[in-house]
Amino acid sequence: MRTFLTGVILLCLASTSATAAPREVRRLKPISAWQVDYADESCQLARTFGEGKQKVMLILYQLAPGDWFKLTLVGSSLKPEKFGSPKARMQFGPNEAASEITVLEGESGPDRILIIEGTERLAPLSDSEKKAKASADKEGTFYRVPSIGLEREKAAAWLAFENIMKFDLVLETGPMDAPMTIMRDCTWNLVESWGLNVAQQKTLMRMPHPKNVNAWFDADDYPKSMVASNKQGIVNFRLLVDPTGKPESCHIQVSTRPKAFDDVVCSGMMKMAKFQPALDADGKPVRSFYQNTIRFYLEG
Repeated sequence: MRTFLTGVILLCLASTSATAAPREVRRLKPISAWQVDYADESCQLARTFGEGKQKVMLILYQLAPGDWFKLTLVGSSLKPEKFGSPKARMQFGPNEAASEITVLEGESGPDRILIIEGTERLAPLSDSEKKAKASADKEGTFYRVPSIGLEREKAAAWLAFENIMKFDLVLETGPMDAPMTIMRDCTWNLVESWGLNVAQQKTLMRMPHPKNVNAWFDADDYPKSMVASNKQGIVNFRLLVDPTGKPESCHIQVSTRPKAFDDVVCSGMMKMAKFQPALDADGKPVRSFYQNTIRFYLEG
């Protein structure tokens, strides 16, 4: 059995039918307002769409400020198709491009839970943004992806999911500027609770940038007890990074557990991680945060 630690969730359950017949499109209207959950470690938006057996709850949540969020769907009708190769897609329409996604499936009582892998935003990176980010990564420098902006968020009218289930799903979200603003305000409150200067963090020239990602973990770090019991896990963590680029603390934000995975992540990060420090608006190194996800999985 091979063990892996990675920042990418690889289990893909998204699929589409093999026929060319027109797919059913299920369009659902909201039946609730956006609900906001100001949790200790995350900021969450939730809204319910549709009636009866077609009812679906959309959940967006963030663990740190920015345009990127995690996304989950909950509903009794959300059963992925078993066969087919094309990847699933999601799109905030009508103006934004579609993003290819992979999906994890779970259950909670009578409801099915579909978790969109990784983090998403209202639009995928443009070709120019991808090129700029790839160039920065190659040079070991930091590239700040331009913000989506309120104008584009306000223009959103719906969120579509294609090629996951036997039907395609369209949720009539309406404009996303107000709910996203609420979630952004919440995440900056989180930053303040971490003991950081919000005004300073909002104007950083550079966030902490990893210098040695490949040295953080290897397969030998997978807890032996977890291998023996065939356990896998996903750990979302946050570091506070000092002005020299050294992690000064590690905190687990959200984890699927067992705790052995949490311990490996924080122990490894505190021992091995090195960063280019954050720079304030004047280019001076300052204390800041770094947030990411580690996936533990087994193969074979």
